[in-house]
Amino acid sequence: MMMFSLTTPALTTPAHPYRANTTFVLFTLMLFLLLSGSFAYAKDTPLADYHIDTWTSSDGLPHNSINAIAQTDDGYLWFATWEGVARYNGLSFKLFTRGDATGMQDSGTKSLTALPGNRLLIAGARGSLTERLGFNWQGHASANNLINHALRDQAGNLWLAIEGKGVLLRRLNADGSYDAGDWQLSHSSYRLTEQNGTVYAATVKGLYQLNADTGTARSLPHGAFSKVLYLSRDTDNHLLLATDKGPWRWDGESFSALAPALNDQIISVIEQDRSGHIWLGTINKGVARLKGTTPEFLDTRHGLPNNRVWSWFQDLEGSIWVGTNGGVIRLRKAPFVSVTEQQGLTGNYVRTLLPLPDKGQVLVGTSNGLGLLNHTTPAPALTDAARQHHQSLSVLSLAHRPEGGVWVGSYQQGLLLWQNRQLTQVRNRENGLVSNEIRAILPDSRGNLWLGTPNGLMVRYADGGEQHFTKENSPLPGNFVMALTEDARGRIWIGTGVGVAFLADGQWQNIALPQQENAQYAFGFYSENDYLWMATDRGIVRYRYRDGATHIIGRSNGLPNDKFFQILPDRLGYFWLTSNRGIWRISREEANAVADGRSGQLSFVHFSESDGMATAQANGGSNPTAIRLDNGLLMFATAKGVATLKPDGLNSNHDYRIPVALETLRLNGQVSNPAQHQTLSADIDRIQLSYVGLSYVISDRLQDRTRLQGYDSDWIYRGHSNRAEYTNLPPGHYRFQVSVRYPYGPWHDAGALYEFTVEPSFWQRTDVRLASLMLLITVAAALSQWRTRSLKRSALKLEQKVAEQTHELRQQAQEFERLSREDTLTGLANRRAFDDRLSARFREHQGSGQPLSVAVIDIDHFKRVNDDYSHLVGDQAIKAVAETLKQHFAPNDIARWGGEEFTALFSGDPQQAAAHFDRLRRDLAERHFPQLPQGLQLTISIGIATSTRYQDYDSLLKAADHALLQAKQNGRNRVETET
Repeated sequence: MMMFSLTTPALTTPAHPYRANTTFVLFTLMLFLLLSGSFAYAKDTPLADYHIDTWTSSDGLPHNSINAIAQTDDGYLWFATWEGVARYNGLSFKLFTRGDATGMQDSGTKSLTALPGNRLLIAGARGSLTERLGFNWQGHASANNLINHALRDQAGNLWLAIEGKGVLLRRLNADGSYDAGDWQLSHSSYRLTEQNGTVYAATVKGLYQLNADTGTARSLPHGAFSKVLYLSRDTDNHLLLATDKGPWRWDGESFSALAPALNDQIISVIEQDRSGHIWLGTINKGVARLKGTTPEFLDTRHGLPNNRVWSWFQDLEGSIWVGTNGGVIRLRKAPFVSVTEQQGLTGNYVRTLLPLPDKGQVLVGTSNGLGLLNHTTPAPALTDAARQHHQSLSVLSLAHRPEGGVWVGSYQQGLLLWQNRQLTQVRNRENGLVSNEIRAILPDSRGNLWLGTPNGLMVRYADGGEQHFTKENSPLPGNFVMALTEDARGRIWIGTGVGVAFLADGQWQNIALPQQENAQYAFGFYSENDYLWMATDRGIVRYRYRDGATHIIGRSNGLPNDKFFQILPDRLGYFWLTSNRGIWRISREEANAVADGRSGQLSFVHFSESDGMATAQANGGSNPTAIRLDNGLLMFATAKGVATLKPDGLNSNHDYRIPVALETLRLNGQVSNPAQHQTLSADIDRIQLSYVGLSYVISDRLQDRTRLQGYDSDWIYRGHSNRAEYTNLPPGHYRFQVSVRYPYGPWHDAGALYEFTVEPSFWQRTDVRLASLMLLITVAAALSQWRTRSLKRSALKLEQKVAEQTHELRQQAQEFERLSREDTLTGLANRRAFDDRLSARFREHQGSGQPLSVAVIDIDHFKRVNDDYSHLVGDQAIKAVAETLKQHFAPNDIARWGGEEFTALFSGDPQQAAAHFDRLRRDLAERHFPQLPQGLQLTISIGIATSTRYQDYDSLLKAADHALLQAKQNGRNRVETET
């Protein structure tokens, strides 16, 4: 007997979104939603809701004290530390220290000033002052003592705020040099700013107004404070002062306190962001933002690495960077706010969510038990005694109990009841439950209770009877039941691991899911007036009630992901789809148009970690995993907390085009300055270029493609490689271009990163060829005359001479053609030759129907080989891999794709292809290469795609590259097949 009673509940169905009449947002506009500064739940996002990222010396910073932050015109971020200047490209830091290359006289850096024209003024210890422009550096004369700040005024003069000495002015000379300078103040100065042509200084004795023309200094005293530690300007061009007695403003006539409550605090930094908020750095209380005159603090309790703040900066994407004594953080207004264990949630691995009758309260089921949210604030769901008693509880499903309380389906403890912060055991295997694992619970409109388990479907009827359905005793398509819902007609829908069925008046009907995508798993349902939507392992499926027609929306319609767990409607006419790879927003109107056959493609917006989610992995296989509250707030169960979003607050306020920078140029393996090498001699046969897209929100997910104008006929997709290589370029003029994009977004084409000319060899020069031609004509004429005189014998000799010369020229032409299609380092075919072979082979296999597999092969951790052993060893490693490839494949089936990447072809069964490539991987991993240093072991990662699923060879190659990325993300030294 079941040990609980049931009463008839009210029918519960998901809320219906109203139909939005607005036009669906253009795809380009959707892309901007990825940008960090584009979102807010309200006009003023609480600091606690900012998405925080942290970097310290463990992440590549040379020192944890961040004295200054700047961003140059090319998009790079720069951090001043006591161990040098760190340049950040979103992926890694590059350190610049004292030496002839930089002109820095000491590595300790205190000041960074970004100047127009992509210049950066760098100042610090021992009076070091230098200027960076692109790949070039220019040192200035030392000021001897520590420079706290450097300023270049409108006239081009240099102002230096110097510790212990004062302010030094170096005037610009007519020839572009600077004079020795003269002192404008004689006591410690910390910060300088220019306002309407007048320079102001923050000093140990207060605020000073300086005049370069008269050389006078005017004190602007105020009795409330004595020291001014930092100066900046607000949007009204008034001065903002960080003092030893709080933050102040100077409007040109008087001082006003910005936050009287802080007038007993030492303020180290004061800046205004582009939204008008004033930010304050403190000595021991962290960073604060003013709302009116009230400060809102963020300190070490909320993720700040240290409470002593030295610097503040807002980048081009709108993110806020705060430099402290313990590292740097970035604050972003991300669309999602994640609630995790760090904020007090019961557990990070959230499986199910349920809104409670109390407004704003949500019950959270996690792998660590039950939790409660009050308006996104974690609270205990159980008494201390109940929590201790159920320490091992892992929750899979939740549902309202009509009589009050909540049904709780667990992973190992069966069915429980939550009520009044207590948890009561109701049913398990010991008293008749078919399984202790309950993945879905449904109290229906007739008073019945349905339980979905891995061992089938169990129902307790309102009259007390019960029944257990399995595929063995009923038309149930599969025993693993993970989704249940009741539609408006009272039918019970069951989602299993092998299909979908519904029960109506005791009659079963199995739903034939569309066969073109081979969908099987049904993870979740959403029921509305005319349709039932299903989230499956091959996209989303719409079932039409009036005729039972099913239509699937999947990859062929533009969705880049196969598996979705739940479909959640918002109030704006959108569906939100959860998956292991993030959350996707689609237009409900567009989805219906695709299902009706009125459209073939579906637009979407993708959300993941870059948008504030603690993890992109949304959970499924239990119910419900996504909910909408009455106020429109969406909540999603993820592998790291609850991800929350207010769709009404999504907006985009700027178009950020991703800048691209050329990081390294190597000519014949040697690092070279692009500004100094724009004309290349004919003996340079290997050009390597490293570049980076400078977006700091999703740097590691940016995709890139390149085009060498003058050589490439079209763009070459390179995935996430950030590098390109060219060998044996013929003479001519070239422009290297890079185009980057956010995942699933449009391409952002950049201008030429490097423009250069390859000079011809001596024999390729026009004048030499003309001279050779004239000489040949002269010789021919002489031979002709001699032939006339020498008759047949002379004619025979002439014919032999011409034949020899023609043969030599043909051999030269054949050699040039070979060099243009062969990689000189390995002797393998190069990218150009492989593209031709792949195109031809793809057409052949399309005609024959025989599968063709393409693999992209990458040497694991190759950068470490170059960094730890040298590029010469790196070249030996590349050749070792090439020789191994030659032993496994025919010469026409392999090529060097570029850098440490290779490509290979395999004709035949895809499983045989995967096995063949795995043998290659194992062979290489087990080999000892005597030409390599002892201890250096090579491994490779391989991505494979098969032609049967793709319409063109370019898509096939991209799929293999994507599989390679999966192999890297899954641990390297492995083979992954694109599915």
